[in-house]
This record gives sequence, structure tokens and C-alpha cells, in this order.
Amino acid sequence: MTQPAKLIQLVLKATQLVDEVSALGPSTPSDLAKAVDEPRPSVYRIISSLEQSGILRRAPGGLVELGTGILRLAEAATDALLDHEALNTLLEGIQSELGLTAALWIPRNGTAVCLEQVDSTEVDLHELSSGRILPLHTGAASHVLLAWQPPEVLDALLAQAPYVKWASRTPIDAETLRQLVADTKREGWRMESNEVVDGIAALGFPVFNADGSIFGALTAAGLVDQVVTQQEQTKVVLAAAAQTLTDLMAGFKPVRTGNEFNPPESNESVLAKASSLMDALAAERLSTSARLADLTGEPISSVYRMLATLVETGWIEQLGHRGSYRIGSKMISLAGNLLNQLDLRRAALPVLREIHDAIGETVLLCIKSGTRAVCIERIDGKRVNSRRLAIGSSLPLHIGAAPRALLAFDTAQSWEEYAAVMGQSSDFSFGVRSRAEFFGKLKEIREAGFALSDDEVTSGMAAVGAPIFDHRGHVMASLSVSGLRDGILHQPDSSPSIIDLACDGARRLSIYFGAPESCI
Repeated sequence: MTQPAKLIQLVLKATQLVDEVSALGPSTPSDLAKAVDEPRPSVYRIISSLEQSGILRRAPGGLVELGTGILRLAEAATDALLDHEALNTLLEGIQSELGLTAALWIPRNGTAVCLEQVDSTEVDLHELSSGRILPLHTGAASHVLLAWQPPEVLDALLAQAPYVKWASRTPIDAETLRQLVADTKREGWRMESNEVVDGIAALGFPVFNADGSIFGALTAAGLVDQVVTQQEQTKVVLAAAAQTLTDLMAGFKPVRTGNEFNPPESNESVLAKASSLMDALAAERLSTSARLADLTGEPISSVYRMLATLVETGWIEQLGHRGSYRIGSKMISLAGNLLNQLDLRRAALPVLREIHDAIGETVLLCIKSGTRAVCIERIDGKRVNSRRLAIGSSLPLHIGAAPRALLAFDTAQSWEEYAAVMGQSSDFSFGVRSRAEFFGKLKEIREAGFALSDDEVTSGMAAVGAPIFDHRGHVMASLSVSGLRDGILHQPDSSPSIIDLACDGARRLSIYFGAPESCI
């Protein structure tokens, strides 16, 4: 085997290893070596290179898991396909109006991939979440995609019958599938129930590219009774939203990020070169091989070979023969698996214990639920405990350090929405002056980086709350420490204060979840 061929094989082996980690979850290097049929020393070297690029990382106990660098590449893949911000706004509008889970699916490699999703407040649809993959034989999204793809796509799928049964009403024979797809094409939309998940129903409408080809399927899903009851309203809302997205696609052009790509000083290994190429393409969103060669400083022949290999793995996609390149939607699927594997409570508990062991105070983890902050994890203090915010209990977002940290680091729109809701509550009222004053206090919390509560929730006690951010810079939780006010508010001369410990714990968790540097 020639040297270039050996290097290409190494890249293919690395992508195979990432696929195994995605499928298996956190794994030992030994298990991965068996899975990819590669000697352990080689696997260790591959893991080390992929750790440097953020594609993989070490989990507690020495296990190997997907790294948050995948989330950044998935964002680049999405941004190269459509206006991500406009899509999120549209999905949020559907969810707000219908109370259902809204999602956009795209066809890739004989499957349906969930590009983006906004969850219902009623039920968490794990099987239908962002990055998840569905086979094309089942579900509203899949049948919409099939109905408007070239006939040979359906013919190839029909030849593969019988199909895997996902739920009680999954179509498993070719004739049933053929009829469902024909009905979808004739009606212009599709409704299904109990095909992907028992108890769940979904409606789907097509979204088209500028040339009239199918781009994706816009869906709304929820509990069967809920979807059936509001079927007509959902049809109207989805049809309008699908047309809006189709109109957006007609004028869409990818816009490169404002981040400059700076090639590393040394790219000695082929995996480092592949990572550098991916980073350059992520920054460009859409680029040519010549442009990527200029950015990375690599010979055009080497860039061609690397691009061809990464296209083969699905990590990069090429737009037509000899066309431009973009990050592949495979990254969206990998990111979906990573997000589904990440567990906030599991990740936070060691950090909470570390803080508790250091100071002996009560340590809490809270998330936002509507207009309240819910405690999902707690370690009681060794000396004194407030009875407020036990696990499962909640407080309004304007009361207490942990709740205010969640609200203060949310969007300005969320402040307005909260003020509007609470303005109708008998427990809390906003006048023009008090609303402005309240918003001013939230701004002060953002500037400080944490929230304080002093003699507010429980007499004689204080608390500090610090925000935890996700990979998009959105506040996902708050870490709080509470205790007697003299201990919480004390500023020692030589050792970290309790405020410092809370903020550092929240910062480490934000890093774990892939938060942007601007949030850390």
C-alpha cells in the first residue's frame, strides 16, 4: 500500500472509531480497538489526535466519549443548509401556537435526519430529537420526504421490505408503504400515529428548494389525542410555515462566520491535517478546494484526496460533481447522539460534591420550567439547611439566587414574557417603574456573572447562583450554594470565596457542555 493510501486508511479508521463511540456511548480504548479491529496502540494514537481537535474527549474513569467539537461542526453543517436563526424562530412559533414539538427533517443517505427541533412543554420526544435518524419507511417526516424524492428512491426502499417494526402501526410491507407515500403525494401532507413511538402522532408538510426539489419535511408531533384534537389547526399552521421556509430557501446563501481561520503552526499528522481542513470549512460554511488549500497551506492534490475521503465518510458533502463543499449532515447526527448522551445531573453531581466537600454548605442544581426554577439535584449542608427548594420543588424565577440566575442570563424577550405573565399574577405586580427597576437588577446580575440572595427566601440565610450554558450559549441550568448569610457572603483574604467556588463549578460544567468562550 502506498503512503498516501495508508494515510487515507488512517482517516477512514478514525471516522469509523468516532461512529463506534457514537453508537456505544462512553467506551474503553480496549473495547474500541476490538470494534474497529485495530491494535490498541494505534487506537490510542487516533484517540489522542481526535481529542486535540475536540471530536473525542475523556470521560470520568478514562472512558472515551464524543467531544463538544462535534457540536460546533454540526452548527456549521446546519448553517450551510439554511438560515438557522430564521428556522429556530419559525419552529418556536409553531411550538408556541400549537403546544407541539416542531421539527425540520432532511433526507440523507436513505434516512430522515432531524435538523432542528423545539420541544413541546408536555412531552420529551427522545426518538424525534435533533440529530436523530429515522428510516424512510415510517413516520410522517419520512413519508413526506419519500413522496417528493425521485421515484427510484422509493423503488429501492420497496425492494427492501419487510421493514423493522418501530411501533404498533409501523408499515412493514411494501404495498402498505407504497400506498401511504402515494396518499401523501396526493394530499400534500401526511399524518401518522403510533408509527415511530406508541402514543405519539405527527403531521408533516414538504419544504422545497428553489429548483422545486424536496429540501425537507416540517413536522409537529405530540400525544395522539392532542394532535388528533387540533389536527385542522395544525394543518393550517404547518402549511403556512412550510411555505415560509420554502420562500426562505429560494433566496438562501450561506454566510461565512465572522471568525477567522488560523491554521495551526504544525500539522504533522494526517488526522491533524484533516481536522484543520474541517475547521477551515466550518469557518467558511461553503468553500472550494482551491480556497481550502489556500487557507490550510496544504498542496491542492493533498486537499483533493482528503476532501474525497471525508466526503466518502459523510463528514463533508460536495454540491454536485466538482462543486463546492460544506460540512456534512453526518455531523448533525453525531451531535444528536452526543446531546442525547449528555446528562446534566450525572455531569453536575461530581462538581456539586466537590463544592460540598470543600465548604459543607447546601449545593443545588436548578433548571427552568415555565415561569419557575425547579431543583433537580441537591446535597444538604452539614450545618444548616433551608427547607426551600427540595428536589422536585420550585420557586418563581424572580425569587432566590438560583432562579434569578436562570432568568437574568436568558434572552431579553424572555424577560418581557416573564414580566407579562407575572403582571397578571396576584403574587407579583409590575408598574412601569418596578418593571424597569427589575430589568435593571437582571442586567446587574449579568454584568456580575452571578446572582445573590440575602435574607430573601429564608430568614438569616443567603445564596449565590451561577449560570450553566449549553453549546449555543443558552442558559441551561444554574448552580447554587446556600447557607447562613455570614458564611455565604464572607470574602476570605487568601482562599476562594463561596461565590468563587459556585462560579467556577458552573464554568466547568459550561465547558463540559460545549459553551462558547464568550460564555465562560
